[in-house]
Amino acid sequence: MQTNHDIANPINAVTRNIPTTATWNPILDEGTVNPPHVQKVIVEHFIRGDSTPSSYSQSRIRTFSGWLPKPNGEVDYDSWRTQVDLLLKDVSVSGPQKVRRILESLLSPAADIVKPLGTNATPQAYLTQLESAFGVVEDGEELFATFLGSNQNSGEKPSVYLSRLQTLLTKAVTRGGVSAAESDKYLLRQFCRGCWDQSLIIGLLLEHRRPNPPTFPELLLLLRTEEDRRAAKMDRMKKHLGSTKAAAHVHSVINMPVFEPEAYPTTTKEHKTDSRLEKEVAELRMQVAKLIQQGEKGEGHKGVQSRLAQSGPPAKTESLLAQALVLF
Repeated sequence: MQTNHDIANPINAVTRNIPTTATWNPILDEGTVNPPHVQKVIVEHFIRGDSTPSSYSQSRIRTFSGWLPKPNGEVDYDSWRTQVDLLLKDVSVSGPQKVRRILESLLSPAADIVKPLGTNATPQAYLTQLESAFGVVEDGEELFATFLGSNQNSGEKPSVYLSRLQTLLTKAVTRGGVSAAESDKYLLRQFCRGCWDQSLIIGLLLEHRRPNPPTFPELLLLLRTEEDRRAAKMDRMKKHLGSTKAAAHVHSVINMPVFEPEAYPTTTKEHKTDSRLEKEVAELRMQVAKLIQQGEKGEGHKGVQSRLAQSGPPAKTESLLAQALVLF
């Protein structure tokens, strides 16, 4: 029941009707808890600061020690250097963190080489120290000569041979043996020169692409596609002809041609006769030369000597005897 005091103070009347056991639980919306301007500040902070590390920053650099042969679980210097170069390009990693990552990836004796630099050196100083110990020391021209002398090995796929050429050419470019702008041209030229599968070179028209050579990835894809096509064709041949007949046709259809040396006839009667006549001619010439050296003089002998030196082997034994009678 409202009183005059309650009418004058309506708030007191409302609070009097609320049970004493009830608790005050105001309902707050999301805008009250997270105002839009606060959300904007938080988002800008994460975007501008890029506090979330990249996927590569979280990865671990493979271990390198410098031992030869390379122990299991380690990488060679070129592979290790590639990982470090990617780390140095990562702007989300600070300088001290890069140094720490480099030191954590090194084992003795590589770690002993950079130990005198201490922990305050720059990442580039560590790389310079390691490059002098494990980097390529061959002259660029020698590396390029090695590249030009590399041919396809027995049983080596053309794509594998191309990858090996690319590795040698990259080292030559690094040491200044050849310019990077001409690397594609030399790679295609040496592949056409050193690959023994001439049918593949003709089929892909690689000789005609020398004025405008493809890049290494493009050429590698062409070779792998052709190798896969040939392997599929060989499977179809085996299913259709059988393994024995397919092997008999493999050189003429798919694989590189095999050049067999010509068999020289050694059992024919004509060959035996020619050999005997050549032997007799040689004996007669030796006898004439011996007589001339013993003091035989005269223009006739000189003319005959010149004629014998310029003439080929006669066809029959009778002509040999006739020449001998003319001399003496």
